[in-house]
Amino acid sequence: MTIRAKHIFFAAFGLMTLFVFYLYETPFLDSRSPVWQHIEPVKWMLLPHGVAGALALLLAPFQFSARLRKRSIRAHRVMGRLYVAGVVVSAPLAIPVAIILGPPSLVMAATIQSCGWLLTTAIAMYCIRRGDIRQHQEWMTRSFPFAMVFVLARVILAIPAVRAMGEVGFVSVVWSLIAAACFVPSIVISWRALFRRGTASVRRPDLLAKTTRAAV
Repeated sequence: MTIRAKHIFFAAFGLMTLFVFYLYETPFLDSRSPVWQHIEPVKWMLLPHGVAGALALLLAPFQFSARLRKRSIRAHRVMGRLYVAGVVVSAPLAIPVAIILGPPSLVMAATIQSCGWLLTTAIAMYCIRRGDIRQHQEWMTRSFPFAMVFVLARVILAIPAVRAMGEVGFVSVVWSLIAAACFVPSIVISWRALFRRGTASVRRPDLLAKTTRAAV
């Protein structure tokens, strides 16, 4: 198997996800932890939100596997439906959790992230229902970064210098990542198309020269 950029990306993101779960989620194993006291008002919303979000994060990389789609389109569809279910459960619950736990400066950020995640996933589903595979893949590429905000924000906030900034650093990191989730996927998609066009334009003069010589 040839190692491609996406394999390196998902491997790195997988390691970051494990780091985040170890650093931030292990305190939940201790009922006497201060974390438990903090989440007490939302614990019954946080459980389905976290489980559904973790399911979406786990399944998303497999949806980008061309090998899996070729070997078992059924498995691809089943995991895709589970991903969508995870988004439908996890995304809306993030809003009341943010409202209750705060800080207030992040309520709108949670709302935009949740709506962006739901909207891009819904468009991806609409495209595949119409049989437009290319647009489905592109909108799934736009969907996953909204889920990545959860992991990337916590990785960055683990940096001592960022953590020392307090709420200002927290809000800045989250808003920056949500903004990136809105436009970076489109750059990635367009960059691939531009690269292919650039390659084609380089080849056209050679083809034209050969055609001219053959005509002469």
